[in-house]
Amino acid sequence: MSGGRPHVAVVGGGISGLTVAFELLAGRPDMDVTVFEAEPAAGGKIACHRADGYTVDLGPNGFLDNGTDTRTLADALGLGPRLRPAAEAARERFVLRGGRLLPLPLGAAAFVTTPLLGPAAKARVLAEPLIGPATGEETVYGFLARRFGHRAAGVMAAPLVHGVTAGDPRATSLDAAFPRFRTLERDRRSLLLAALRGRLRRAAGRAGPPPRLTGFADGGMRVLVDALVDRLGERLRTGRGVTGLRRDPGPDGGWLVSTATDGPVRADHVVVAIPAPAAARLLAPLLPSAAGTLAAVRYAPVRVVSVGYRRRDLAAVPRGFGYLTLPSEPTRIAGVVHSSAVFPDSAPPDGVLLRAFAGGAEDPGFTELSSDEAVAAVHRDATVLFGPANGPAFRHDHVWKEAIPQYTTGHGERVRGVLAAAAALPGLHLSGSAYHGVAVNDCVRDARRAAAEVRAALRTAAGPPVSAVRRESREKGRDAS
Repeated sequence: MSGGRPHVAVVGGGISGLTVAFELLAGRPDMDVTVFEAEPAAGGKIACHRADGYTVDLGPNGFLDNGTDTRTLADALGLGPRLRPAAEAARERFVLRGGRLLPLPLGAAAFVTTPLLGPAAKARVLAEPLIGPATGEETVYGFLARRFGHRAAGVMAAPLVHGVTAGDPRATSLDAAFPRFRTLERDRRSLLLAALRGRLRRAAGRAGPPPRLTGFADGGMRVLVDALVDRLGERLRTGRGVTGLRRDPGPDGGWLVSTATDGPVRADHVVVAIPAPAAARLLAPLLPSAAGTLAAVRYAPVRVVSVGYRRRDLAAVPRGFGYLTLPSEPTRIAGVVHSSAVFPDSAPPDGVLLRAFAGGAEDPGFTELSSDEAVAAVHRDATVLFGPANGPAFRHDHVWKEAIPQYTTGHGERVRGVLAAAAALPGLHLSGSAYHGVAVNDCVRDARRAAAEVRAALRTAAGPPVSAVRRESREKGRDAS
């Protein structure tokens, strides 16, 4: 620490690293903070493509407003006026089954009439309040099958997991990836009754509306990243990947951060906020066991294919948020967001934008197709469902080779071990989507956790305030007399 101004190096300029840096500076503007990002542009998976009147989010297209973290961050950046909730009609969601879009049953009446489940399966679902809690960790499929029956799990598990982590529901840990379900089971005993109570409370005006997807006008989620980049200014160094970390042997300790283009930069604290495989390579000389755990975290590849049509070319205009596909369907598309129905300004007035997702842990080969093949697959499904008379007027294709970390069973325990190992090295902190959740809210929350760790460590290193030291000295003097 030089002249009372601590220096914190943040490795990684995705949403986690950018938020860590912003939070540190918000609490102490005179702090020296440097963010190192290997890519030419910061933002990680939050990227955007704009052309021909279309705005395509290549990663997340919003955040749920049931958490305060991302909303608080947006407000702190002065982005409140640019927040936009998803269209009210987007609350309706569908499942693709038998070549048709069937509404997800969101109420008691819809559940009774839905063709997604037969009478016996519905009766089993209604018995869910009689099922006791589990005694150990479960996969998502195992949890849903135990509580609602195998037939219901066959309908619910794949869409739930594919829509969030692009993973395998029979391998994904419910406790790590969807901890709220476990909390509801523990605290409310029944997910079904908890959902019913929530709807009744909202109907009676005793509870707020259900969570709503929220994004940003005129630029999509990239608006959030751009605001963070502007606020950090020259503290953000893009095209500067960190190649090594080592302890500073000098009398003050700390860390030496090396890049391929610069000499070692000294820092009092280092926050590593990059994907698990890259973090493993960086930490291997320091924490070989923890690095091995991080290296074992697998990332599902995801392909995002966006197509735009003229409204006059469609027999039916897509409505609702979009749909997720059941495994039995003869398509390789895992799900489609009706982007222009969710956020109307994502397409020109006469256009319709569909954003399809494919690949994932269960079909990684889809990401190896040519762009023409991928677009053709999306167009075929659109033709069946919406009857476009012509090919898409707009198309964009993007592949994330390492898109989403997979939280397989045992993930929570492994993360606790890695974080404990990092905490044993003073001044080292970890953050990112590999630890406590993959959604934007999760990443922002985890970044705030890491920033709070740094602030607490700096307060401890600085010792008690001068006023407290003087008070203690006076008290000792009185005791001596």
